[in-house]
Parts: sequence; C-alpha cells; structure tokens
Amino acid sequence: MRRAIALPLFFLFGIGAPLTGVTDTQPAHLPASRVVEIEVPAPSLEANLLGTPAMQGAAVYLPPGYDREPARRFPVVYLLHGIFDNYRVFTGHFGVPTMADRLIAAGEVPEMIIVMPNGGNQFGGGFYRNSPVSGAWGDFITQDLVGFIDANYRTLAERESRAVVGHSMGGYGVLHLTMTRPEVFAVAWAMSPCCLTAVDDFGFGNNAWKRTATVQSQADVDALLEAGEFYAVATLGVATAFMPAPDNPPLFIDLPYEIVRGEIVLDQDEHDRYLDSLPVNQIEESREALRSLAGLGLGVGLGDQFRHIPTGTLAFARELGEQRIPHRLDVFDGDHRLQTSQRLEQVVLPWVGDLLQH
Repeated sequence: MRRAIALPLFFLFGIGAPLTGVTDTQPAHLPASRVVEIEVPAPSLEANLLGTPAMQGAAVYLPPGYDREPARRFPVVYLLHGIFDNYRVFTGHFGVPTMADRLIAAGEVPEMIIVMPNGGNQFGGGFYRNSPVSGAWGDFITQDLVGFIDANYRTLAERESRAVVGHSMGGYGVLHLTMTRPEVFAVAWAMSPCCLTAVDDFGFGNNAWKRTATVQSQADVDALLEAGEFYAVATLGVATAFMPAPDNPPLFIDLPYEIVRGEIVLDQDEHDRYLDSLPVNQIEESREALRSLAGLGLGVGLGDQFRHIPTGTLAFARELGEQRIPHRLDVFDGDHRLQTSQRLEQVVLPWVGDLLQH
C-alpha cells in the first residue's frame, strides 16, 4: 500500500534532469550513458506483514563505456534513499545521472555503474534492516539486489569494486549494512545519517511517540497520513523495523514504554535493548568489520532540520576515533537536503571512486 503524505518542503522532490543524454564534453558520435528502470525480484521481502511487494523497482546508471566497450566490466556504487523517498530522488531531484556524466568526462571518477533501489513502505521505509514485520531489507540489498545486478550487468563482482552510499535513512542503512555485512561492500559513505542514537528529536521526548502509542488500527494510520503527521508515521516505520512483534497485531510492534497519565514511562530492559540496536552503541562490537573497509566516510550539515542527525553523526565519529577506526568526516554549513547534490558531486563520488578497484 502506498499513500501520499504532506511533507515539509525539504522532503519534496520534483522533476529533475533527463535520465539519458550526452554531456557537453562528449563527442556526439560516441555512446552516451543511459539509465534503465528495472524490477528486481525481492524474495527477502515475501514474508513481510505490511504488504510491501516482493518485486521492487530500481534505476541503473550505465556509463558511456558500457555500450562502447562490450567486454569491459565496471565497479558498482549503490545509492540508498531516505525515508518517504524512492529511487527517483536520485535520478531526478539530485541529478545523479548527469552528475556522473560530468565527473566521468572530467576524469574525476572512473566509469562505474550506479544502482539506485527502492527502500520504502507504507511507513516511509524499512531502514535497510531485517525485520519479521517490515521485511528483510538488509537481505534484499545485500543478497537479492547485489546478486541480481551482478547476474544481469557487467559488474566487477567482488567486494573491492562495490561501494554503498546513502542519504538520511539511507545513510543509516550504509552504516548498518557495513557493520553487519562487511563481506559485501568495501567503501561506504553515510550522508546525513539518521537514527544513530536516541537523542533530540529521535528520542522518546518527541511527542510523536505519544501519538504512535495511540494507533490501534489502519484507520488511525490513515488519519495520521491525511493530517501529514510526518514524525508519527515515521516512528511507526522505526518501530516496525527496530521493535517488531509479529504476534502483536494490528501494528505488530512492541513499544518500550507505556503512556501513564499522559507521560511516557520507559520499560528499562526493553529500552536498553532498543538503544543497543542503534549504531553508536554497536561500533565496538563491529570494530573489525569497520576496520576492514577500504574507506568509510560521514557527512553532515550543521543546520540539519532533524536535530538528532548532527548530534548522532558527531557522536558516531567520536566513537570511531575512540575505537581507532579510520574514517573521513565532512562537516559543512548546510541543512538536511539542499546541499546533497553538491556534496555528492564535489566530495562523495570522487572520494568513493578513487577507492574502488576498477
């Protein structure tokens, strides 16, 4: 089930650059890059309780050399989108295909395939985690999707030639996947990653958690969607991904608190389990996985509208330092969304491309 939701301006994306074309620096007689929109079988999602389809859309950017050199194989960058987005935020609003054309033509990145999958559901997204409620999104990305791309496109099908980059919820996904599936990707960059630690607007002091606790039926969910209650719907997405309870219909979640006289009262044991599932608290146990990366990058704008994101990103970087895990931190004067294209083109993709084997 997919529903429209009224979101703040910085969540909206519109029509962007065309999906194919020849850059100004490419001779017209040479093959241009192209983008193909595909459907990817997602057996990992088949058992989810939210009704998310087991066939997922994706866009694949094929560089100019893909058609020009039919025997050549290419490294692959996977781009993971944020909550309530889909892959068209990259092909349209962020202009990744024309951005990649410019970078390749300038020699700033190697020719590479860029894969932009869907990761959304009726609550905004599955956070690229495995959940018996929202589905095994981690398996979808690292097994179903990577396997499909390697089987159907001329990739360099090895870890050293794969990178994963994500924004917001996708930034969380980058860190979660590289900490739990270190054998899949060698290079990672998390842009404005959400949900790294339970502080500020991601903590239980946010009144959205009270509204989440009142939801008892699909009609209640529909009312939140109609009212444009972003945080309340997003917290349902968080709960189905991080606090699944498949034996507790209708929402199949087990919140680590109760509402007593209008206030949130935490169950300390359940709350501790939830905190332990967040990336800042998992770095020490994932130290060897993170150290095995050829490159790990983090980026955040200090003016991010979601206040837990700068706090969480800087806390994550500090803990990486404490654990002596090499990383790059890009802190800039910007917000959650407006500079994403600029940072991708000027910082992220050149750095990622330089570290990939190609």
